[in-house]
Amino acid sequence: MNKFKTLALVLFNSAALLATSCTKENDATSEPVKATTLSVNTVIDLDGSKGAVYYSLSTNKQVLGDDITAGKWDIQFSDRNIFVNGGTSGIGATQAQIVNSIFNDVNTAPTTGYKTDAIGVNAILSNDWSIYTNTNSVPNHAVLMVPGKIIVVKTSYGKYAKLEMKSYYKGNPDITTPAFADLTTRPASSYFTFRFAYQADGSTTL
Repeated sequence: MNKFKTLALVLFNSAALLATSCTKENDATSEPVKATTLSVNTVIDLDGSKGAVYYSLSTNKQVLGDDITAGKWDIQFSDRNIFVNGGTSGIGATQAQIVNSIFNDVNTAPTTGYKTDAIGVNAILSNDWSIYTNTNSVPNHAVLMVPGKIIVVKTSYGKYAKLEMKSYYKGNPDITTPAFADLTTRPASSYFTFRFAYQADGSTTL
């Protein structure tokens, strides 16, 4: 009889040890995975000098041809205008807004406040991110970036991105130089340089 009790006790202890081991293993695998740092992509001299140019933030590529019609783009640049793929500008549901901050400080996308394009009122207005200098300014007749203006985009698929415009001129020139002030030597316009970070997992973490 004692042998049976001893055997039962051994089996019970083994089962308890196995259950404890499995519990610890499950606890280990259920620990939250730390979010990886998002890559910051810089797009240099996206050429819009010949007309509207379309871009996909998810693929980090310019969108061309039939893919434009199919709505495989997020933002469009046309002169000083930035359009989103939604509302009156596209077949998607892309929305955007301006956040008054610096790029590195925008770590979380807002959950409200987004707009899509409408007739006469885009989600992103040209004066939201740039200024056009007048005749008496130096440099004159120039499109200059407004610092501290970050564009936050909510794509058609509910993914978030932050974007900062850096330059409207080819080569991202120094706007304080005499060469830039002189219209005859100023680099060509409608060449867009910007940086952005795209969150592919659908969270608001930027």
